[in-house]
Amino acid sequence: MPVASSDANLQQPAASAWIPGTPTYQPSAIQWELAWKGALLAGLIAAVLSATPLVGLGCFLWLLGAGALAVWLYQRRVSSAVITTGMGMRLGALTGAFAYAACALWSAYQLARDSQKFRGALMEQMNKQIAASPDPKAQEILRQFMNNLNTPAGLATFFVLIMFFMAIVFIVFSTAGGALGASLFRRRDLR
Repeated sequence: MPVASSDANLQQPAASAWIPGTPTYQPSAIQWELAWKGALLAGLIAAVLSATPLVGLGCFLWLLGAGALAVWLYQRRVSSAVITTGMGMRLGALTGAFAYAACALWSAYQLARDSQKFRGALMEQMNKQIAASPDPKAQEILRQFMNNLNTPAGLATFFVLIMFFMAIVFIVFSTAGGALGASLFRRRDLR
């Protein structure tokens, strides 16, 4: 059957997943539908450990470990994947975001439940700092800060600032843990 001249100018379609022999995914791309569950589990473990009294002192270690755990869980789930450092960092960052979300919710609940206790402990520490400071200007700045914290808006602002810095710390340390996990758990080619 002769081909019309307009059909001759059509280009061949690119190879797709429907054509046998073409890969369905890139080995260097994270399959997020398989990765998020491990990241969530590792993030929740880090959040619980970080929120537990005394055990929470190792918060930075738990975050590093959670990032590495997420990479290990992903490697077990997708055994054919070659985990690069960048992939490990992305998995770790997701883990840190999950851990932060859990800790932020717990902290907000604790603050809403015991805001007076939190404020009292903060004021006690501020009074100790004022008494220990020999500089009258520093004492005046701390007193103004204490006065601002005694208002609901001041306490809320302080809480939001703490949450912002906490988010950065959680994501940075979990990202580093993911990079560490990628280098530790990387599948080695035995060629």
